[in-house]
Amino acid sequence: MKYDFKPFQKVLVRDAACTDGWRAHLFSHFRGSKPVVLGGWEYSEVIPYEGNERLLGTNDSPEDQFKKGDIVAVWDKNDTNKMIRIYSHYDSKEGKHVTYMMSDTFVKWDYAEKFAPATVEDPAVHRGLD
Repeated sequence: MKYDFKPFQKVLVRDAACTDGWRAHLFSHFRGSKPVVLGGWEYSEVIPYEGNERLLGTNDSPEDQFKKGDIVAVWDKNDTNKMIRIYSHYDSKEGKHVTYMMSDTFVKWDYAEKFAPATVEDPAVHRGLD
């Protein structure tokens, strides 16, 4: 996956040899093609923290977090609002979540999270779905 990380961006990191799962860190720079976090550590895998929060401490893959047909809230890097869509799959070449609408039109998004409908006691606005 190709990401455009910025210095001090929140990221999740892990190494193939590490069994503790994803760890939270701050991105620093690239050393050649290897991503480096603050403190100078290199990791084999680095993904954005935002949109992947549920992976923290797990060994799950970003591709495995949703199933086809799941209802998800999706948004892109610079969006202020989230859209509710039906999940299709994860495009690992572009690093994007792919959703579809009833018309079979596919749209790709930077981030996705599981959607839970609002109730009177727990309105969506409290979860950032306003």
